[in-house]
Amino acid sequence: MRVFSGDSDAKMSDNSIPRFFRALAADGRLWWWLLLLPVVAFLPALPIDETRYLAVAWEMRQHLDFLVPHLNGAPYSDKPPLLFWLVNAGWLVAGMHVWAVRLGMLAASFASLVLFERLVLRLEPDPALARRAVTLLFGTVFFALFSGAIMFDVLLATCVLIALHGALDLDAQRWRRGFVLLALGFGLGILTKGPVVLLDAGFALLLGPGWSDTARANKRRWYAMTGLAVLGGAAIALAWAIPAAIMGGEKYADAIFLRQTVDRMANSFAHRRPLWWYFMVLPAMVLPWTLAARAPWRAWRDSFHVSKSARFAVAWAVPAFVAFCFVSGKQPHYLLPLLPALALYLAKVLGSDGARVRGRLFGVLLLAAGLLVAALPYLATHVQDIGFLARMLAEGRLTVQFLHVISGIWPLWGVLVAVVGLFVLCVPRAHSSLRTLALSSVAAAALGLLVLAQGIGPYVDVSAAAARIRQDQDSGRPIAHLAWHHGLYEFAGRLAQPLEKVDFGDLRAWCAAHPDGEVVTFYSKYPITVKPDLELPYRFGFIRFWRAQDLLAMPWPAQAPPPDLDETPED
Repeated sequence: MRVFSGDSDAKMSDNSIPRFFRALAADGRLWWWLLLLPVVAFLPALPIDETRYLAVAWEMRQHLDFLVPHLNGAPYSDKPPLLFWLVNAGWLVAGMHVWAVRLGMLAASFASLVLFERLVLRLEPDPALARRAVTLLFGTVFFALFSGAIMFDVLLATCVLIALHGALDLDAQRWRRGFVLLALGFGLGILTKGPVVLLDAGFALLLGPGWSDTARANKRRWYAMTGLAVLGGAAIALAWAIPAAIMGGEKYADAIFLRQTVDRMANSFAHRRPLWWYFMVLPAMVLPWTLAARAPWRAWRDSFHVSKSARFAVAWAVPAFVAFCFVSGKQPHYLLPLLPALALYLAKVLGSDGARVRGRLFGVLLLAAGLLVAALPYLATHVQDIGFLARMLAEGRLTVQFLHVISGIWPLWGVLVAVVGLFVLCVPRAHSSLRTLALSSVAAAALGLLVLAQGIGPYVDVSAAAARIRQDQDSGRPIAHLAWHHGLYEFAGRLAQPLEKVDFGDLRAWCAAHPDGEVVTFYSKYPITVKPDLELPYRFGFIRFWRAQDLLAMPWPAQAPPPDLDETPED
């Protein structure tokens, strides 16, 4: 693998340092990794998605059922199994820790950077272009924020890049290897998050004649190999899906073959947002480059016409982005596999005459954000003295629990973010150095995640509640969760049996049937008037435990409240 070197002033002369790590330090990826490593060590699993995925992986390990994923004892059809397999592989090596899983996700992001660098070099043998593209990618705030996230899109980005290397093999007329890599990328992508991988990578192949001379000259063979690769990827996925459908039963088979593919694309049952929503969030996702990139219009226009890599990036990203806009369910991280394409096109533009980066506006943004974070504890403890905050509290737009959580954030984090902003603003040439600006962006993202770890972390740690649930289960005491709990407690408590769910309408009957039992919930909307037996802080509210006999003694409302938003299907 070829790894480009950095600028001459960044080269290291110590021959005792392995050449590979010298190159990584020179181009910034080693510093990117080091900046994000504290996040891996200290950020807890965030509810509700990360805790749910750890719960599925835990049940897979506990029951040694690696074919059909389960959540709370029931088949889990919302996602394919590859991420859960890899989580268990990480636990086998490093032990059952959240940091071990985050380290694995960071390794997948690092692999994406390496694959992306090689992809750019294969498109154009220009180390300077590859250096800019990789720096732009790892310096994108959103990429840094999600590099260690226990989410499917991180791994999906790696699979997309594998598939696109297959597309470049077809371009080089290495038909057999191109087929293998395409099928592998598609198959692993389907096993990661389903057929969405075909949206993320497929348009680069469908529009191949727009960037590839080979595709223009051999259209039939190009599209035949693409179709065969899609079938090959489907065969890889079906090698799991068919036996899983047989073992999981008819309902599970219907879910993995239909509900989580066709239904999600056409009529999403979660995260429904308007057509234009991605246009609103994308500029924030690709900070700092939306504020820092400067280039004349001709550079943006001419790059597409004169550059194969720019045409490849457009074919890769633009139609996929449009397609995602028409999918009803939208989340920012769905676009993560397309960020390398944006970085590639921008890298080509910034290589043009007259193009540059100017990071002063980003420095101002970091300075303002840092000062705000530093001031949050003061604002939270003096809310009654600040007119508009007092009104928000009185109107219910702020809660006492929220203010309590915010008051515990260390002001030091905000000071450090402000220092990064001042560095960009005040150090000579810092605002105009691509690598310096990228690493400043990564540092700010890492500090933001550490704010979560220190300030919010104690309020998303459910280990005490999970230990109470495990104690009840081990002792044989009945316990049920009021409304769906998303597997929140399973990994934290290493629960050996499912946690029963009871709806509010059935709660009185359950308590009557289990007068010695307990009821637990983190929902706050239910009209329960008796004092809980135990109350633990959770997010901006509480996890509460009641004894069933206490609940039986309270007056019951005639009508249950409407379903809570947290009871909707998952991402």
